[in-house]
Amino acid sequence: MLAAEALTLLLAPFSDIVGSTKRAQVRAPLLTVTDPPGLPLRISADLEHGFVPGGKALSADPVAMLRSFISLLEQWHGQPAERRVRAWEDPWEWRDVMATVTGVDERVVALLSVVVHPGSFTTLLRGEDRQRVVDSFADRLDHRTGDLDHDLLSVALVLQAEQGGHGVDLYAPPLVNVWSGTVAVGGAWLVRGQVEQRDWVPTWASQGIITLTVERFRQMPAQPTQAALTALVDELYGDMSVVKREAKKRDVLAFTLGMQPDDLVATDDHGLLRLGRILKGEATLSSIDGTTAITRPVAWPAKQDTKVTDLQSMVSSRLRFKGEDVVNITEVLDELESLHAGDQVQPVDESEETEVDGAVSPLPRPAVLRCDTKALAFELYHADDSWLVELLDSLNERRQVILEGAPGTGKTYLAHRLLAACGLTPNEQALVQFHPTYSHEDFVEGFRPTDSKDSGARLTVVPGPLKRIAEEAAKAPDKPHVLVIDEINRANIAKVFGELYFLLEYRDAEIELLYSDGKERFKLPENLFIIGTMNTADRSIALLDVAMRRRFVFLGMETSEPALQGVLPRWCEANGLPVALAKLRERINATMRGHGLEAALEFGPSYFMRPSLRDPVVLKRLWRRDLLPMLREHHYGDDIALSSYRFDEWCDELGLAPGKDGSEPPQ
Repeated sequence: MLAAEALTLLLAPFSDIVGSTKRAQVRAPLLTVTDPPGLPLRISADLEHGFVPGGKALSADPVAMLRSFISLLEQWHGQPAERRVRAWEDPWEWRDVMATVTGVDERVVALLSVVVHPGSFTTLLRGEDRQRVVDSFADRLDHRTGDLDHDLLSVALVLQAEQGGHGVDLYAPPLVNVWSGTVAVGGAWLVRGQVEQRDWVPTWASQGIITLTVERFRQMPAQPTQAALTALVDELYGDMSVVKREAKKRDVLAFTLGMQPDDLVATDDHGLLRLGRILKGEATLSSIDGTTAITRPVAWPAKQDTKVTDLQSMVSSRLRFKGEDVVNITEVLDELESLHAGDQVQPVDESEETEVDGAVSPLPRPAVLRCDTKALAFELYHADDSWLVELLDSLNERRQVILEGAPGTGKTYLAHRLLAACGLTPNEQALVQFHPTYSHEDFVEGFRPTDSKDSGARLTVVPGPLKRIAEEAAKAPDKPHVLVIDEINRANIAKVFGELYFLLEYRDAEIELLYSDGKERFKLPENLFIIGTMNTADRSIALLDVAMRRRFVFLGMETSEPALQGVLPRWCEANGLPVALAKLRERINATMRGHGLEAALEFGPSYFMRPSLRDPVVLKRLWRRDLLPMLREHHYGDDIALSSYRFDEWCDELGLAPGKDGSEPPQ
């Protein structure tokens, strides 16, 4: 319990760890007891957001983090009571107490310091980052004291004064560019090209620009500083929810101050990656086809034929929007530079500028899911593509499908391969896994603590994965977007979906969500498809009520389906494994049926679709560690039934046992 409480204190402040990960790490120590307690609802909500970056690296070793925390606690409780009182009131006394402890992670010390004294310490956890900030802005100081924390506070106060007394964010442009060196090394940015049902990429390419839509702007500040732009967004978008207003603020700051000349910009041009280079020139406010936008000059290549789905996973996974229209993707700059190398810049034809000025390409017809079903069926070792054709037809007709079947039938894998075959980019898909504690607030939207520099922490409504991908789909109605819900029947479906039952059936309707303030209506776009997966062996299947079943098409993935018969034998033949593995699986399943077990409990083919099973030792381990424990559960207390599974004898009969000399069986 104490470990869980300590982890709550240490993890709650971090802003770069999602709430579900924080909750899982906090629960980990509790799972060691017989009857683990649940997290209080308020603590669970507080873990959803934070204000300190750097948590992923620090929390990678929670034991080491706890060890440092315990050492600091021991030092704290070893101090006289009078000094502890002074340390609570005096930040420098606090720092001196913490500094006496050796062998602890400096980031834990910095984290506790900013939590206890947020007015004196910054959210920079690493000492080298604090030193770089002081060195980078040393010219702002009258003199340096040599005390890193004092000098850093002085720098922060000077920068705040330069911003008219507003708070400063050292992690936001342009300040982060100064001390982190991103201007010197260059950067890369992902910018949304389809905004408010318009495709702006052709206009960008023809005019040699890139734009950020700011429909409420009338003029740019005389001095476009971080403080001036922040104040302007707060003034013009004050009626927006805090979350959307903060996203707009980040977009404006990144586009205006963060993007530098020679930086790369990337956008998704209908499944193709288009790369450009930022040119010298100020960010200006322009009106294009009646839409107000901030523009930057860009040199675009003459052509681009790289598919987003063909990119390395480390690159394609970064081409994803999470509410913003401008995303820093500098971590894959080298990979993007290699793609950009050799491209010819497309010159802007001044003679045609009048004709194309303001032209916005209309979007094509509504989105449907399509792929080469025959090629996908071959990849999945199906007998033919009839089952996949039925799946696509059901999705395009009803928009909602649930794949059901026994464990190991490859439901989630098939969903992933289908999205890849349909050419969906990472930004056009999302996956969420339901579990017994999953709620409407997790899935759709709910109150989460957020940080405000003016008023401190406050609870605001934050969108969940469904609302986020629905908003992404609405911005690009010509492109299919898919939400995959894994193990959909493990949650309380009626509770999680709530008022969305209505929208699942009536896509053209709008509703007011549970936490809506009346200013915003919500709908499920026509181009949003939902694929759920569920194990029929899971007893929580009963939670799928009649109302939900009526709104989804249910497709079985049992091996009795004609197209799915013989998947395992075909896989064995293609991968050089003995086809007898399929016969072994059938003997196990037939014995299960002979004892009256449901077909839903049978072992699917994917249990045996492992190249390592050509080794009899690995096959034996599969039996002992995976299959037999489940059979013990199915036949609890029935040793006679368990003895009927003659695994070793079957392996001998089927030629799957090792030879007498220990060699592998013949293939």
